[in-house]
Amino acid sequence: MTAPAEYFAQVIPQQYAAALADAPDDVATQPPLTVTYEVTGEGGGTFGLRTAGRTIEFVPGGIADSDLLIRQSYANWRASVETGGTEMFLDYVLRGKVGVVKGLRGTVNLELTRSDDSLHETTAVFNGQAEPAVTLMMTADDYQAMMSGELNGNMAFMMGKLKFEGSLPLLMQVGSLSG
Repeated sequence: MTAPAEYFAQVIPQQYAAALADAPDDVATQPPLTVTYEVTGEGGGTFGLRTAGRTIEFVPGGIADSDLLIRQSYANWRASVETGGTEMFLDYVLRGKVGVVKGLRGTVNLELTRSDDSLHETTAVFNGQAEPAVTLMMTADDYQAMMSGELNGNMAFMMGKLKFEGSLPLLMQVGSLSG
């Protein structure tokens, strides 16, 4: 299995290039995006990625004042990689959501229950602002369906598939990242 440094320096840039190779021009002409990943625990580290159009640059040690800071444990990072999950920032780029990411301010905590009942926890800090904060609680499958547009966030909430604690205004803003 790939170590985090190799994953962010080599695997993600390859995935990014492949995903954007056939992307429409409006996807490739979004504003630049900076992302820092903090993988906590033994074997982890801090890794930055800077996108501009169809290019991506790996920045060891992360990027100060990133548009998006993603923090997760080594175990949760490893589980995501092993299940082939799409990196959050790559998903945002491919769906034309970079402008939305750059406009968000606050912290989103994800508590996603996997099919084996284990918990996947990830924290995303948008534009260096710790507050406001919201915690989303749902199954990992429902979260993936919501992010792909298969499940409407409002419907997920009304059906009890999405629960939250914290800032309702931030939750509403984060809703614009789905679909």
